[in-house]
Formats: sequence, C-alpha cells, structure tokens
Amino acid sequence: MYSLPDPPPKDEWVKAQKPQESPEEAMKRYIDAKRSAIQCFAALADEKWSQALSWMTDDSVDFLRKHAIDGDLEASLAAHKLQQNGDIIPFDPVNDVFIAGLADIRDEFGDRTDDEEDDSTKILYAIAKSGDARRIVVVLEDNRWKVKLTEIPNPLLTP
Repeated sequence: MYSLPDPPPKDEWVKAQKPQESPEEAMKRYIDAKRSAIQCFAALADEKWSQALSWMTDDSVDFLRKHAIDGDLEASLAAHKLQQNGDIIPFDPVNDVFIAGLADIRDEFGDRTDDEEDDSTKILYAIAKSGDARRIVVVLEDNRWKVKLTEIPNPLLTP
C-alpha cells in the first residue's frame, strides 16, 4: 500500500492553466459570436422583437421583462421605454444594447483585456462611427451564441 504525501500549504497552490486555444478555434468562436450579435442587432433594428429576443440569453430576456412597463416587453421595446426604480426611462433597443451609428463589431477595443472570456463567453465591442464603443457580452446558451444584457445603461467606452 502506498500513502500519498501531505499537500502543500494552500498559499502555495498554483491554478492550473487551461489548454491554449488554437488560432483556428479562437477565430471560429469569434466569428460565431459576432454572427449572433449581428443577427440580434438586425432584428432589433427591424423591430422584430421576438426574433431579437431569441438572440438574447434567457436571463437577458428576464431582465428586460422585469423592467418592461406593465410587464409587456414587446410594447416597451416598441415604445423605447423601460422602467427602473419606479421611473420610466428612455431605452433605445438598438443604441442601448449595441451603439448609435454602429460601424463594426470587433474582438478588441483599445488596450482592454477580457479576463472573463472562456469557451462559453465572448466579449465583443460594438464600435460607432465616432470611435466610441460599447462592450457586448455574448454567451453560448443552448448550443447557440446569444447576446447578454443585464445592465441599464450599458456604459459607453471611449478610445
């Protein structure tokens, strides 16, 4: 019988590194996430609310429904208004989820690092013609990439 040695003290533990993703896998994940974000953007821009919501995570839809006026999410989106803390606030589904004057959706913006990215979470940036950006979180849910929005307002980033 063999007995194992005692483990080292907890302060000496080293976090295991996840295997390095190949450039091809990283590009595929980026393209798939970006494609889903574009689908969500297009549906929001065309005011196809149920289609747009299908490109959003379940918790995003729940979040928006919680802030919908009288619980009617599609009517709130059409009216460009939500409620927060009892107040009615303006909410432009296209500009507040993505950005006004969208020019591109990119994988990077400035010198930002996206430490929370993993196999099921991708951070993208909606870039405006002005150069401003908004961070877009895209999550793999039910084997499909979906936009995650759980914050109003979603802050603008400047170059």
